[in-house]
Amino acid sequence: MAQTFTFFFICFLSFYNLYSQNKKEYKDEIFKPFIKTARLYPAINTPDQDMQVPIVSLSSNPGLVLEFDALLEDYEQFQAKIIHCNANWTQSMLSDIEILQEYNAFDLNDFEYSQNTKTLYVHYLFQVPPTKVSGNFILKVYQNNDENDVLLTKRFVVFENRVTINSDIGLSTSVARRNFNHQIEFDLTYGGIKVSNPHSDIYVVVRQNQRWDNAIYGLRPTLVRQDQSYMEYRHFNQENNFQAGNEFRFFDLRTYLFKGQHIAYINSDAEPMIAHVFPGENRSSDVYTEFRDMNGQYFIETREPQAGYLESDYFDVKFQLNSPQEQTQNVYVIGAFNDWARNQENRMTYDPNTQMYSCDLLLKQGVYSYAYYLEGNPYYFEGSYYQTENEYDILVYYRPLGAFTERVIGYSSFSSKF
Repeated sequence: MAQTFTFFFICFLSFYNLYSQNKKEYKDEIFKPFIKTARLYPAINTPDQDMQVPIVSLSSNPGLVLEFDALLEDYEQFQAKIIHCNANWTQSMLSDIEILQEYNAFDLNDFEYSQNTKTLYVHYLFQVPPTKVSGNFILKVYQNNDENDVLLTKRFVVFENRVTINSDIGLSTSVARRNFNHQIEFDLTYGGIKVSNPHSDIYVVVRQNQRWDNAIYGLRPTLVRQDQSYMEYRHFNQENNFQAGNEFRFFDLRTYLFKGQHIAYINSDAEPMIAHVFPGENRSSDVYTEFRDMNGQYFIETREPQAGYLESDYFDVKFQLNSPQEQTQNVYVIGAFNDWARNQENRMTYDPNTQMYSCDLLLKQGVYSYAYYLEGNPYYFEGSYYQTENEYDILVYYRPLGAFTERVIGYSSFSSKF
C-alpha cells in the first residue's frame, strides 16, 4: 500500500512540475550580471543584420545567430536548448524530436577573448539549428549542464507563408487621439489552409518596433467571409491603436578618444571607462522634429585606430534626466539594449539637489537609441506624435480544434510614414 501511495505521489509531483513549467511565460531576459550584450538575429549577411528581428521563414530559414559577452577572465562551458512555446509564450507540449532534427542540447564551443580592453570578456557565438515546425521558440542558455542555472533566454519566431496580409497605417479614428496615435488595419486571406472556425482558430499579434512588452494581442476580426477564406480587422474603438511616440534619443559611444554625438563627458582612464550622456529634457511639449532614428535598436562598433570587434570595450554610462520628481511612479531608461525591460538595473533614482533622475548602465561601445519611460504614462517624457516613423509587424497564429499548440502561418512587416 505504501509503495502504491509513493508511486502515485511521485507521479503527481512530476505532473505538477510539468504543469508549472508549462505555465511559465518566457521572455527575453538576462539572469546573470556577468552576461552582457546578448543579441539574436538572422544570418542574412548584411551590415545591419544584428539589428534585424529574429523572425525567420520555415521554408527559407537563413539561420539565426546568438552572440553575447561573459565578463569573465577565462572561458567557461555553457549549453543551449531550444524550447517550443504556445502563442502566449508558455512551453508547448511538443517534444524535442517534433521540433528539431538533432539532439536538443548544444555546447557553446565557439568563443573568443577580448583584446586590449579594460573590461575583460569572453565573446560567445552560437549558430541556432533550423527547426522542423513553425511557432514561437525560446533559446535558453545555461551553465554547468544544469537547465535550472539559466544565463539568458531569447525569443524567436519561425513562420510559414500560408497567409496573405494586406496592411494599412492611418491616424486614429478617435478625434482626441488622432494627433498622437497610429491605427493599424489589415486583412488576411488564408486560402491555403482549411479553417473550421476562423474566430477561434486564428490568433493575431501586432507589434511596434520589435517590442513584445506593448504588443496588441488577440484582436478579433471585424468581418469574416469564410467562403472566401477572408478576415478583416478594422476596429473603431482604438483596440488597434498604438501611441506613435517620438523619434528615439541616441548617443554615439564608438570611441574613447573624443566625445561622440550626445556624449557630455568621457574618462578613458577609469576601469571600466566612464561616459556621461547629455542630460535629457522633457520633450512632450516640443514641436515634432523629423530625423532618422533606429527605432530603439543599437549596434556594436569601435572606431579606435586598427581596432577589431574584440577590442570594443565597456563603459559605465550615466543617463541623466532633468525633471521634477514624480512622487509615485518609477522612471526607467529603456531600449532594445535591455530588451525593453523595466527592472532595478535600469530604474532611475532622483537627486533633489540636482533635480535630476540618473542611472548607470554598463554598455559596450557602439551607437544606442533609447527613451525615458514613466510607469503608468510611458510617453510622459517623450511625447507622442502621429508623424513619428515606426516599424510594425503582424504575426498570424493558427491552432485548429484538437491541436496541441499554434503554428505561425503568416508574417508581415511595414513602416509608418506621414
